[in-house]
Amino acid sequence: MKSIVLIASLVFGMTQGICQEQVSVKKKSSVELTYEDFETSVVQIKNKSLQTIDVKVEDATTKKWIKGFGLGPKGKVSVDVKPGQVLIFTNDSKTKVDVALDFIKRKAPKEAAVSNKMITFTLHNSSAKSIPLVIPAVMNPNLSPFSNSGVKLKVGQKIYYKKNGKKKLLLEVDDSISDGEKLDIAKLIKKLEKEK
Repeated sequence: MKSIVLIASLVFGMTQGICQEQVSVKKKSSVELTYEDFETSVVQIKNKSLQTIDVKVEDATTKKWIKGFGLGPKGKVSVDVKPGQVLIFTNDSKTKVDVALDFIKRKAPKEAAVSNKMITFTLHNSSAKSIPLVIPAVMNPNLSPFSNSGVKLKVGQKIYYKKNGKKKLLLEVDDSISDGEKLDIAKLIKKLEKEK
């Protein structure tokens, strides 16, 4: 009958983003491992023996199987174990198996690239006064009374209006603006002024 050893919540100091832990799995036995480092690191497993060892990941609470495979002699593999999951090694051989674990910190996700999507729409001035706008790196249009101005702008582009010599953010182009839509700039300004 296999014996099961549970090693819970071990924390190891990280040096240059990598920390190594050695684990010995006795013959005909299993070892269950859980580390706080699972939250920030991917585990690289190295089988240092000449025997195959079974690797399995389970939910720590429900014991539900998530993934598993056999790791051959001198084999190496990276496994992403999430917090709340348990890493299990099962050694069915007649000799102990030594395994090395490297905790490699996950790279921070790259910031989303600036969208290149363009939206074509119309800036409409429904008032009897001119409306000076500032569209950085594009143009600074002055909307004449009761006029329309067609624009094609990237998602994320900001549009400001000038009041008393100061710029005030009027809107930021996003997917809520449909291609071909007409935006009443005078009404948007009134709405913005009321909100403030």
